[in-house]
Amino acid sequence: MSKIEKQKTTKRLEDMLKNVKGERDAAEFIAKNLNDGYETFAEYFNDYIAYKRLKLPDIMAKSGVSRNYFYNILNGDRNPGRDKIIALCIGAGMNYDETNRALKIAGTGILYPKNERDVRIGIAINNRVASVLELNLVLEREGLRIIE
Repeated sequence: MSKIEKQKTTKRLEDMLKNVKGERDAAEFIAKNLNDGYETFAEYFNDYIAYKRLKLPDIMAKSGVSRNYFYNILNGDRNPGRDKIIALCIGAGMNYDETNRALKIAGTGILYPKNERDVRIGIAINNRVASVLELNLVLEREGLRIIE
């Protein structure tokens, strides 16, 4: 069972927390559990790609992320910014919750429902926007900063 399939319930986490005694255990518990077991965006994204059996060239084309940068992200050599994470999530066909989960794991802040740009991005994701190019057309039409 992949981490994508597992959901850590509060009860299960509480039971695990009972065994945490020292600082080292605390640090390990936090790293493994506060982001659903993922320490990095790359780890989550790689697991998602494997679970969904996605093709890397398709994700690159839809996300608009260059080949070298894309592989540096997958290998964990680069930590992408918020817009690149959104682009990669769109390229992978992630839904709104999966995208927010990726943003949370990366520590970049989830899509904020009181920010017009984030709302437009969220609506596009909900409507299964085909690519970042398509999303950028919407953002540009509304006078909002595009995803680069």
